[in-house]
Amino acid sequence: MRRIGRRAKILAVVIVYFLTCSTVFLVRYAKDGSGWVVHPANQNVYANGELKEGGTILSADGTELFSLENGYADGETLRKATLHAVGDKSDSINTGVIKTNKAKLIGYDFINGVFQPFEGGTQITLTLDADTCRAAYNALGSRKGTVGVYNYKTGEIICMVSKPSFDPENVPDLSGKAYEGVYVNRLTGGVYTPGSVFKLVTAAAAIDTIPNLYSRTFTCKGGTTIGGEWIKCSGNHGNVDFATALAHSCNAAFAELSVEIGKETLAEYAAKSGVGKQFSINGVDTSMGKFRVENAAAAELAWAGIGQYTDLVNPMGYMIYMGAVANGGRAVTPYYIKEIKTAYGLPQYFHFPSKEGRMLSEETAASLKSLMRNAVKVEYGESGFSGMELCAKTGTAEVDDGAPHAWFTGFLDREDTPLAFVVVVENGGSGKGTALPVARTVLQTALKAFE
Repeated sequence: MRRIGRRAKILAVVIVYFLTCSTVFLVRYAKDGSGWVVHPANQNVYANGELKEGGTILSADGTELFSLENGYADGETLRKATLHAVGDKSDSINTGVIKTNKAKLIGYDFINGVFQPFEGGTQITLTLDADTCRAAYNALGSRKGTVGVYNYKTGEIICMVSKPSFDPENVPDLSGKAYEGVYVNRLTGGVYTPGSVFKLVTAAAAIDTIPNLYSRTFTCKGGTTIGGEWIKCSGNHGNVDFATALAHSCNAAFAELSVEIGKETLAEYAAKSGVGKQFSINGVDTSMGKFRVENAAAAELAWAGIGQYTDLVNPMGYMIYMGAVANGGRAVTPYYIKEIKTAYGLPQYFHFPSKEGRMLSEETAASLKSLMRNAVKVEYGESGFSGMELCAKTGTAEVDDGAPHAWFTGFLDREDTPLAFVVVVENGGSGKGTALPVARTVLQTALKAFE
């Protein structure tokens, strides 16, 4: 009896150990199985370093952007325009779906592994509009930069274009200067001096903290002196009120406001706008911007409030901020993967819209919207934007390495076409002269997707 009891105890220990190991394996399999299956050593999936077979990536309008059977899309321009969303075969582009959803692309699931009882493969549909991406790529011309457009009600990214790019079907020598940063998706991964687009953040802080703001008059004589330093303005605006100062992007007025608002409050509003925050876009983290003024002198604070000094902003983050202004103070998180279906038509991915924390009060968002609409009417003109109800702001950001970066950002104040956008042209010069025409072309094309 003692021997039987001893054997029973040993058997119980073995069973417990077996169940524990099985549980650990199943947990690890559920967590890491998708990574195991796409390991380059898996010869069931790879041949000569490339995936053997699998699914298809489509744009929202049904254009085939990539398939493991047929390769990339027809048309060199479209391949280049969507490269940073689709990805490259070497997995060098972190935002590419080929890399971020490789296991799903080859048809992996928890139950069947990569076994596919039906032909056809997984179908991954993006939110991108092929024509809009193509238009954005062409509009940027030979310049580096990025264009983003998203539906600020649903979060769907209509356009995500980054330059430089390359044709993944005919990969060139990427070692030259023209391809510096080619693997970086500048919309999610870039950080830039913002220039005057940052005045929208300063304006929000001024609206909330300066009681007599709208009755104030600011004097611009081609600039102003702050802390013994001359803050140069792009024009000689004379005596202007707050709305006119924003419309004409008067550095003198906003330098004065920045100092009056103060370091702590301005830093607080920069943080609320998303500067310094990482946003998660389908599991891809954006780069963080920077707004550090704790040790700034008065003149440095003035420059920071007009988007210079050491300010850095991520384009995706600022497009989200524009969505918040359009949406009464709270933005919907953007995304670019619309749906994933297995070969037998079952959904493998569900997107649940999520909202960021409140960036502005509803009243402040309404005030900014009105100011931005006024800027379009007074400064930028409705030509090319007819019927869009455009609310926008330009930026010409001075940098050390050449011509200024050109910005244009804003949104359409329409329920039927709720689009927010951002355009950054590296060393493009004037925001109004360079970035605005790019946005006009892109928005005109994007609106056709709503027809």
